[in-house]
Amino acid sequence: MFEKYKKTKKTILETTLKLLSANDLQSTSMSLISSESGISMGSIYNCFSGKEDIVNELYTSIVDHQTEIVLQGFHDSADIFERFRTVWQRVIETSVDYADAFRFMEQYSLSPYIYESSKKTAYENNWCAPLSVLYAEAMENGLFKRGDARLMVQMHWGTIVFLVKGHLQDQLELTPDVVDMAIHSCWNSVSTAKAFLP
Repeated sequence: MFEKYKKTKKTILETTLKLLSANDLQSTSMSLISSESGISMGSIYNCFSGKEDIVNELYTSIVDHQTEIVLQGFHDSADIFERFRTVWQRVIETSVDYADAFRFMEQYSLSPYIYESSKKTAYENNWCAPLSVLYAEAMENGLFKRGDARLMVQMHWGTIVFLVKGHLQDQLELTPDVVDMAIHSCWNSVSTAKAFLP
């Protein structure tokens, strides 16, 4: 997930994410990060100004990583439903495959530790923006009801979050049939009569 970073920075980020999956932010001290990563405090402070800086780098890096995966081949198909389905399948897959990152985002996306600049950048540059364009295209083609495309994407994201949380808590199994049902339900929730899936 952090392949774009040099080894030291990559290790710090990986270690911090792992620690935050088991501890809260207050318990995750810089000394603990240093001890668990095997990187000296001096080297950590050469890379980051402090714990908040690490957390914000985690936040933006996770958004960038998921966006890169989710949007792979996004424009390869002209078929709107196929693009819709592929994006949401990948959102589910990345959320499950990178469960620590998913949990981190759910826990800290509204945290005061996340800088407003980080939140703004993530909101403007994540996969939701291109998907909103696809929803708008579906409206223009009479496939979706008229409405706020970004809001529709966020509503569907809420559905996916609920399913992923249930899966990670061993309350449900995200089988291919369950994933298909969820994606079809999202489509039908905003589709017009002519685009409604049986």
